[in-house]
Amino acid sequence: MAKQYTLKTEQLEDRLDQMRRDIQRLTKSLNEYHEYIKQSEYTLQLEERNRLSQRIHDQIGHSMTGALIQLEAAKRLMDMDKEKAKELLQNAIHISKEGIENIRMTLKQIKPPSEQIGMNRVRLFIEEFSAKHHIQIPLVCKGDLEVISPIQWKIIYENIAEALTNAMKYAEATVVSVEIHVLNTLIKVEVKDNGKGAEKIKKGLGIMGMEERAASVNGTVIVDGTKGFSVTTLLPIQ
Repeated sequence: MAKQYTLKTEQLEDRLDQMRRDIQRLTKSLNEYHEYIKQSEYTLQLEERNRLSQRIHDQIGHSMTGALIQLEAAKRLMDMDKEKAKELLQNAIHISKEGIENIRMTLKQIKPPSEQIGMNRVRLFIEEFSAKHHIQIPLVCKGDLEVISPIQWKIIYENIAEALTNAMKYAEATVVSVEIHVLNTLIKVEVKDNGKGAEKIKKGLGIMGMEERAASVNGTVIVDGTKGFSVTTLLPIQ
């Protein structure tokens, strides 16, 4: 009997630990979402953001807290009313699973704007840059853009902006193509012009800045001066 009680208690403790880990993971996801909102210039409307934040807060508060309370109650009743404790334990498991799934669905609903905001920011910049400098800048996107993280979108945007600026200064180009291609294990972003190119690459502050940004997420930058000039940013899929 003692061994059985000890085993049940250990199982209950394991459940509690798992619940705490689930809450920590979900909280981390929520914090990452808030961090992205701070960094992006193209955020969701304030009311919509507050509504989603409140929705997640309510789900965590009602579902997770309620489940933990029932787990604690089950722990106290284990040696007095095993059937009731078992019932509370099952209820807690059901509530926690349902709560976690609801929060995941909410976070999934939030994620598409992340991709849209990142892509729209890049597209808007390219359109404005093209109109301002009277140069053609075709933009091509391939693959699943949703795998690109907010931080990676920031790097992609800044590297594209730097590469286009350099092309206007030095390339004497009439067309600069931009391609964002999501492959199996990495994201490839190429900015390539039809200008005069360069036999010898001189890395100024602009190129070094692009390299530093890419390196911050374990990526790299490849520069090629043959057949025009190209800057390729490679970022690993996280």
